[in-house]
Amino acid sequence: MLLTKGNYEVLHGMKRPNQNILVLSIFLAICIMVFIHIFLFPLYDTMPKKKEIKFLGDFEQSLCTTNLKPAKVPLSWKHHCPKDGIVTVAQGGRLGNQMWEYASTWAVARRTGLEPYIPRCIYKVLDEVFDDLSIPPLSYVSHCPAKWDSVIKSPEFWSYTNQSILLPRFAVLPDLVLTWADDIRHEFRFKRRLIEASQKVLVTARQLLNRTTLVYVGIHVRRTDYRDYLWRTHRMFLADAHFFIEAMNYFRKKFSNVAFLIVSDDPGWCQQNLLKGHSDVFVVSKGGVTSPGQDLAVMAACNHSIIDYGTFGVWGAILASGETILYNITRHSSIRVSELLPNWHVMY
Repeated sequence: MLLTKGNYEVLHGMKRPNQNILVLSIFLAICIMVFIHIFLFPLYDTMPKKKEIKFLGDFEQSLCTTNLKPAKVPLSWKHHCPKDGIVTVAQGGRLGNQMWEYASTWAVARRTGLEPYIPRCIYKVLDEVFDDLSIPPLSYVSHCPAKWDSVIKSPEFWSYTNQSILLPRFAVLPDLVLTWADDIRHEFRFKRRLIEASQKVLVTARQLLNRTTLVYVGIHVRRTDYRDYLWRTHRMFLADAHFFIEAMNYFRKKFSNVAFLIVSDDPGWCQQNLLKGHSDVFVVSKGGVTSPGQDLAVMAACNHSIIDYGTFGVWGAILASGETILYNITRHSSIRVSELLPNWHVMY
């Protein structure tokens, strides 16, 4: 077809409406996008988010496995806030674990010069057992702003004072803690009632054996909750009676006037397997009667120790500060402790 001026105008007259529709479509698309961004996106912002940590009090709750009540700051702490970073730790485990968490915080603070604080959930557990803990609860500075340049989880990466160190739950730093072994023993001083109760146990054993003096050996036997854990993590079985009997015989050969005081989560098993034919063995633990603090105080009051595994027994032996026979469990923190402290021996 011959393109004349008339044809040209007709063709372009047909295109112009199509162009208008295209422009209108683009404009509507932009309007829809703007509407979604302004009016719909905020709906997603109102969904529950992790609580923003503005103050150390908010931070403390994130470290605990239980809910904390609002903190009451002592008057003497009202105007105190850390100038630099702090050292603290997350809560994990029971008494023995939380002793390591506390001790690791204590040792890292001593090494770095940063102020140490522990969450109230840990402080409450330890304050029921020990007197005059030197590390204050984090709630004492709950009113202070949580401002730090960075937070790291190991003292190995600490490089400047405004860095805070947050140790993970189940933290165990024996190399650092046992640099000051005597000092950490002094840190964990038992409540008077626990000391008196443990001394009664020692006196009773001495009276039953009709001796004026005795060498006391504390034994920790852990069974009920450790069977599956040992197999899952170490492919090992629980320590059998033979281990404990051999360890007791070692001390019997060394001392003529010895008494063995057993603390355990399975006193029935101990009664059946460790007392046969021996009058010098006493099972101290009573299910539902004695507390972990009482059992630990008895271990600490002894001269020497026999332990299998677990942080509870390790601390009992550390606090007793004597010769220790321990079960051979590879890659366990107790083995590292035995390498750091004198008179610790692995059997089997």
